[in-house]
Amino acid sequence: MLDTVPIFQSIKSAKKVEHFNCPYDKLIVCSYKLPRQQFIDLIRPARFETDDDKSFYRYKLVHDLFSVYWMQMNPLAPKTSIMLNPWKHQLSPDDLLALIDFIIGSHLDTHVAHNDDKLDWFQFMTSKDLAKRLYVGYQKKPPRDYHDLGQTYLYGKRSGQQAKNYDKAEEQGLDGEIWTRLEKSRKRRDKRSRPTLMQFLLDQRCDALKNVVIVDIDKFSGRDKIMRRINKYGTFQEAYMSLTEEEKRKIKRHEAFKSPLFDVVAMIKSELDKWLSLSPNLHFMCKVFPVFKASWGGRDKLQYRVVRLKPIHLNYTEALSAYIGDNNRFSLRNDYLAEISL
Repeated sequence: MLDTVPIFQSIKSAKKVEHFNCPYDKLIVCSYKLPRQQFIDLIRPARFETDDDKSFYRYKLVHDLFSVYWMQMNPLAPKTSIMLNPWKHQLSPDDLLALIDFIIGSHLDTHVAHNDDKLDWFQFMTSKDLAKRLYVGYQKKPPRDYHDLGQTYLYGKRSGQQAKNYDKAEEQGLDGEIWTRLEKSRKRRDKRSRPTLMQFLLDQRCDALKNVVIVDIDKFSGRDKIMRRINKYGTFQEAYMSLTEEEKRKIKRHEAFKSPLFDVVAMIKSELDKWLSLSPNLHFMCKVFPVFKASWGGRDKLQYRVVRLKPIHLNYTEALSAYIGDNNRFSLRNDYLAEISL
């Protein structure tokens, strides 16, 4: 049924790669509009009414590429909720927007309610090794070793900003492989805190994996108290929590903490840039977005900034209007690009 739709044919026919660069494991976008009537008519034979599965929506459709819920029970809730996994299905940003356009009619009418940021390590360290180095600053309780298998460590509750470190190779059934994943979920219950999908995609994501540090414990001495506690408890988080307040301050001033093993924010930004580069127009928009944002904010004088990009042949106004819409507030001014050197 849906396989006849061009966007589905395009996604399924695209060549898959072994390691797809994308920082998002799951996205949930919501809209206060119902799905397009053309979408409803197309899937009408397949849709079914939800029972009491805690979805709080009357109808849902689960497809290989997405899940969509609509006709909310709570009158104040969004009318439609769409869940996608860009990494799993190797969706480019343009694929993501096209799927949402197909369901809702316009991605400009959607906001991001939930996102899972993720990083992967291949053939480097196990989830148990990462747990000995991982610090999640906002958590007040030690991590939970799921089923005590030393494969999955949960930091916090699923209802909040849970961080998770687990053996992705085991989950995927890959014997003999070392594939460790770090995920952090963010759920935005307050609708005022939900960015539009375009704001989310164009953001530099400095908040991704915020307060998450991968401590370089090799810089500690084997005689240090923190190392003895790590060996005792098995995780840096619990070892750190067992220290006195003065000892904790001392740890945070240590070079192992100040110069971590990995800069997770820089890694997320790199993943995001590689993913956005799959959609040149959007990638270009992301590079110049700070300039546009400054101008929209009413600042007449923009600071000089050099943006280095691979050659992109496009008509700026027409190519970008598809992403920002026709709202006069965001109309393109002739001198917007005056401060940009390509």
